[in-house]
Amino acid sequence: MRYQIVAFKTGDYDAPSQLVYDPRANVHVQSATLNLKVNAIEDLTITVNKESGLYNRGEPFKTHVNVYNLGNSNELVFRGRLIKVSRKMTSSGEFVQELVFESVIGYLLDTIAFPGMPEFDKPLTIKEFLAAITGFHNTAKGVDNKAEKISFGNNLGAIDNNLETDAGGKHKYEFDYKNCWDTIKEQLIDRLGGYFTIQVRPVPDEKRYVIVMGYSKMTEADHPNSEIKIGVNMQSAGVSVDPTKVVTRLIPLGATIDDKSETKQRYMLWSGKDNYRFEDGFVKSNELEKTFGIIYGTQVWEQVKDPNELRRLGQEWLARQIIVVNNWEIETFETDVITYYPGHRYQFVNNELAVSQLLRVVEKEVDITSPNNITLKIENTQSTLTEYQLEGLRMQGKVRELQTQSAKDQRRIDALLKQIQEMQRDSLVRQGSGQTVAGGPTEPVNGDWGPVIKHAARLMNVEIDDSGVNLVKAQINLESSGNEKALGGDDGLSDGRASGLLQFKPGTFNHYALNGHKDIWKGFDQLLAFFNIPNALSQITGTHGWSPSGSPRYTDVPNKEVSGGAKKLQDTARKYLGVPYVWGGAGGARGGNPYSGMDCSSFVSQVYKDLGINIPAYTVDMESYGHQISRSEVQAGDMGFYGNHGASYHITLALDNKRMIYEPAPGQSCMEQDIDAYPPTWWIRNDDMARIVAGG
Repeated sequence: MRYQIVAFKTGDYDAPSQLVYDPRANVHVQSATLNLKVNAIEDLTITVNKESGLYNRGEPFKTHVNVYNLGNSNELVFRGRLIKVSRKMTSSGEFVQELVFESVIGYLLDTIAFPGMPEFDKPLTIKEFLAAITGFHNTAKGVDNKAEKISFGNNLGAIDNNLETDAGGKHKYEFDYKNCWDTIKEQLIDRLGGYFTIQVRPVPDEKRYVIVMGYSKMTEADHPNSEIKIGVNMQSAGVSVDPTKVVTRLIPLGATIDDKSETKQRYMLWSGKDNYRFEDGFVKSNELEKTFGIIYGTQVWEQVKDPNELRRLGQEWLARQIIVVNNWEIETFETDVITYYPGHRYQFVNNELAVSQLLRVVEKEVDITSPNNITLKIENTQSTLTEYQLEGLRMQGKVRELQTQSAKDQRRIDALLKQIQEMQRDSLVRQGSGQTVAGGPTEPVNGDWGPVIKHAARLMNVEIDDSGVNLVKAQINLESSGNEKALGGDDGLSDGRASGLLQFKPGTFNHYALNGHKDIWKGFDQLLAFFNIPNALSQITGTHGWSPSGSPRYTDVPNKEVSGGAKKLQDTARKYLGVPYVWGGAGGARGGNPYSGMDCSSFVSQVYKDLGINIPAYTVDMESYGHQISRSEVQAGDMGFYGNHGASYHITLALDNKRMIYEPAPGQSCMEQDIDAYPPTWWIRNDDMARIVAGG
């Protein structure tokens, strides 16, 4: 599971945009937490440092963001506006900004539902109520404000077509000068129950986003065959059973007695009796007392004066009361093929906590920088005494069976988590950094030539951004549809038929091909030849054929593929890509399992340890384990420090003269980056490591 965050200068559809987070493009943030919710305004919190394009550029109520689920066909999972910016300094002295975005449904907070409006002053169906509210909101926002309009109804795809019957007819709604969102929440959800569904859809032809709001008494689908199960995909779970409102002895209270005393006495069970005992004033449940003890409470029936009727109502209330509320929170993980959605119900299987049951997800918290791990909050469930006791009996019967299965389940979940970590590392290596553990991809990654284009450009000293990569991909698609074995038609000329990925003529290809890479049928060799053309990107359009010109830039690849000791160092370091940052974590001289999480210094110490070199795992202590070198001398295995000598606060490890790998910060994972994108203050070289790198 991977996400992308794109920021927009305003809420307009075609507003200027910039990439804020994308692991494939090596664009990162310090942290990003997305909260998707049912019947609430969703939110996104991002923390960025000075390297981010959002730093000091976010404008509250103007800046917008989109969050896309890259693992689910670029699904738009969140669109929101900036509402708060906080400036902070971390313990390491780094300045960061925290930006909080609220879902675009928050537009409803900006407008007020006035009482006395003609459309509100009559009984309405739920559909009529929501249509009136959204219509009033849109009018208040202005006819030209397309960005903040909210739609409801069949014209844009109503989500529930049975609102009138679903709600049981028309209702009278009260309006009290509150904003439109609070009015909807109080008058609809809190009073009548039910669930909102929100869809945000781009409409390119109209150059706007459509926000469609629907409502139903029943929410989203049930997934009885989609299990969140201990030993399979459940990392942790907790349920708190809250019986604090239980009453075992109820004192029923009726109408206020109309007398001249200042004390407002009420009719009670003993009303009208001359002689009574305290025991005559309440009803009790022997079963509840046996379970919970003696707990008194009161309940008022304002219109009742008859003690016998009060007794009947009190006994009925005791029998029906909800005695416990179950509050759930579950930690699980997602993949590109397993996604959990708020509003849906999933089968929860953990017999140590509760019997197997369908539970509805009402909130999903996603750590976007480590998106496989999520926290699900579950809709509160309530139990009567009978249900409470029955579940207790079921639980007792499951304990012995669960104990025998527990060790086996733990081994299974450990193995699965390790597999997820490996998948994350592989994804980061192949798509995030544009690298493979062998130095770079020479074949398309899952059919995508993008990583190969980036790798070839780097080897040929060509700076290329995402738009440049997309331009080359467009030309490839035009020439060969991505088929490196494609053979063009015969134009009758003596220079042969166009061939391969970019449809070079053989003579032209040989003119630009580099030593060791002269196979016209290899797409990688064609890309190297392409980047050997002066200003190659300016010679293609992606829309029609091309004809190379200019003298070759090189005869040999200027940045050789690494091998020997340097490759060994790179392979060793890159196997930890995706391991989460944990301050004071395991690794290196500290021991423990490095895959459980490392910080910047224990990561570098661990790589050295893997290669047989023992160095400390604390930044300042590591300063003395090498001699200082200049930036131009940096090579694989050198250590870069941030901060002054004797007071360094961060460390990174060089992969070569241009790339580094490091554990960045809490909420992030081990990553690879250009050195000059986040340059260390100074560098040192460890002689033992230098010998390994030079040794081959």
